[in-house]
Amino acid sequence: MWSRGDVVVARYRSGDGRFRGGLPLTVVEDGDDGLVAYLAAGTLVAKPMLADGRDLRDVPLEERWSHPRATSIRPWRGGDLVLLFPSGRAHSLWLFREDGRFLGWYVNLEERHVRGERTIDSRDAILDVWVPAETGEPQWKDEDEFEAATRHGRLTPEQACAIRAEGERVIAERPWPTGWEDFRPDPSWKIPELPDAWDMG
Repeated sequence: MWSRGDVVVARYRSGDGRFRGGLPLTVVEDGDDGLVAYLAAGTLVAKPMLADGRDLRDVPLEERWSHPRATSIRPWRGGDLVLLFPSGRAHSLWLFREDGRFLGWYVNLEERHVRGERTIDSRDAILDVWVPAETGEPQWKDEDEFEAATRHGRLTPEQACAIRAEGERVIAERPWPTGWEDFRPDPSWKIPELPDAWDMG
């Protein structure tokens, strides 16, 4: 188990087998039920991009998996986040806030997490669920991209069924609110950085 204040990196493997996504996180709580971590606005994070410099969403869906990938390091601009990685599940739950206002819950469907010494590894499953704070009602997100990924072999039909089933389980369970919606970080915490060779292994 990690301790409060430890820095770990959530890493996401891309379709080319390399880790292209990386989030340096500060541990809030770690236990048998899973990990709770914090990402400060402005933290430098790694995101996948196309090798020619374009963003993944700059190309049509039908082309998105036919171009070589690269990694971009840029500031996180999604507000400050609390991330929950439940043990043994194929998703994480991201709590979005901006300027102190809670916006909602984002169910990031992904492969089951594998822990290293200071890493928690997964692979994004493309399909997601957004739950606005105003309504608490879940909405599927990126269904068109999910279907295109299945057509182009990024996901097998069996994988696609398993991913949607996990999303349906989370929607049925409704694990929100979580109790972390009003979390505030320790003011002594420094913004963590991606370590050298964060993407190796």
